[in-house]
Amino acid sequence: MARRRRSFVVAALLSLALSAGCREREPETYRLRVTAIDSHGGATLAEDRVRAIVRRSLEHAPSFAPAGRDQRSGAVRDETLLASLEYRELPDADDRGRDLLVRLYVEPPEQLERELGRAGLDVTVLLERAAGDVDLAHDLQLAADRLAVILQAKVDLARGVPDSAARLLAAEDPELIVLALEWARDHAGDDAARDAADRVAELINHGDERVARLAIETIGVVGGPEHVSAVLARVRLFDSSQMTSAYDAIARLGGPEAERFLLFAVRNEDEPRRRAAAERALERVAGSPDLTPGSARLPSRGHR
Repeated sequence: MARRRRSFVVAALLSLALSAGCREREPETYRLRVTAIDSHGGATLAEDRVRAIVRRSLEHAPSFAPAGRDQRSGAVRDETLLASLEYRELPDADDRGRDLLVRLYVEPPEQLERELGRAGLDVTVLLERAAGDVDLAHDLQLAADRLAVILQAKVDLARGVPDSAARLLAAEDPELIVLALEWARDHAGDDAARDAADRVAELINHGDERVARLAIETIGVVGGPEHVSAVLARVRLFDSSQMTSAYDAIARLGGPEAERFLLFAVRNEDEPRRRAAAERALERVAGSPDLTPGSARLPSRGHR
């Protein structure tokens, strides 16, 4: 989930729509039918209105078409994917407005199930709304549009659409970046994942904490010794959570610079958990064939 004001959502959708228009439309389109709608007992819209909103949102997802109303070119699969939509209004953190939480679940196409993984085509967004600035139908359309963009991104990655990972890593929406980072992390042997390493390193100091932490984890998988300096330049040295992950990533990247930094960290870490993480990382580097045997021995405590 991500919290962004409506102006941000509109800007992100326009940017992604332009990007989508620059690539070839998939030759195969899936029919989608919303069979269940749940407002959880709060503010509600007529179900026909909600279905119309979902149909319009599919303009942002070229791989999907509304069941029974498809007028698009290209092959349309015979089977229909069933979907459910849930939405509810929630008080925001400051209790000054009502945020809109929306979840769209689409049963995954059989041929994409393996690549989609356990998360499948289950997407949730949280739309931040200011007090007194609430239009349920309008806001539900914005949320549904964003859900459709994320849905399409999942399908593009699962299908291996060329340049999809690079395009998503450059997106404004943190949810899309997270999808691309997870894909790169889980497909480290793919050339596209390796080619994205420089961009992954740039995301370590991203403003969204989920993106930053996942970028640290991912660079350790797709990067190499040349990325150690990028990690050190961008990681928040006083953030214990980030540093614990960074020690592991730096050990995975390996090389002399990683060894020097981890030796320094073990000597100077006072916080027990961070020191333990640094020690584990140094032990991993000690087994690296890139280092002189015995060069990464754990130092005695107290030499700063």
